[in-house]
Amino acid sequence: MKKLLLVCALTVFGALPALAADSPWIGTWKLDPAKSHFTGDTFTYSKAADGMMQYSNGSTVKFEFAIDGKEYKSVYDRTVTWTAAGDNAWDTVIKANGKVLSKSHRQISPDGKTMTITSTGTRPDGTSFTNDLVFTRVTGTKGLVGEWRTTKVTISAPDSVVISSLSPGTMHWDYPAYKDSFEGKFDGTDLPFTGPTVPSGTTISCKVLSPQKISYENKVDGKITGYGILTLAADGKSFTDVSWDPGKESEKGTGFYEKQ
Repeated sequence: MKKLLLVCALTVFGALPALAADSPWIGTWKLDPAKSHFTGDTFTYSKAADGMMQYSNGSTVKFEFAIDGKEYKSVYDRTVTWTAAGDNAWDTVIKANGKVLSKSHRQISPDGKTMTITSTGTRPDGTSFTNDLVFTRVTGTKGLVGEWRTTKVTISAPDSVVISSLSPGTMHWDYPAYKDSFEGKFDGTDLPFTGPTVPSGTTISCKVLSPQKISYENKVDGKITGYGILTLAADGKSFTDVSWDPGKESEKGTGFYEKQ
């Protein structure tokens, strides 16, 4: 879900008034993981009343599953499969419309205090990725059940975005690795964002706060899934994307992008 927020966040560049071909927003931008901050967000695993396991990010994402190798609906067009893979270890597969998006291995440390998730997959352009996330237990004593907080994120293939202007006030945006694209004018209404890995019904609305700052909202089927603010540096060589889930303003993440 964090990837989706970052992807959707970048679509709002066209909101700047009368963008010219030499606008500082035009060009190719690449995420710098070392200067970004993606830790501090929390989620919870719990036992549901029907005996199933339940995942919740405390905001817009909640679903049930069992660790039995069967597919369960998670959110949007996604399904998830959980399989035991040893002592305090599990393998999961996430699919969208039957196609594998990623595979993950979860391992809880012997003392039960940390969990490491290694996710691998192939993006639509054919490139592969391996992401490692480390979580610290906030509540609970053993196994999955409890609240967990992100403490370390390692990204093997940082994201890039290409922004261009087709006409005054109209922008074309490409996310090459995922073959996502967006094009149009920005006037505060919901605008479509499409691509092979983007959930159907995804839209963006945005508002210009200043020539160098824009706020935005992500939605899926009309329901808000995230907020954010983009801020362009004074020298035009970088920008930050600060994003958060509804009701979780204290767990903001920051992506730092540099112009190539």
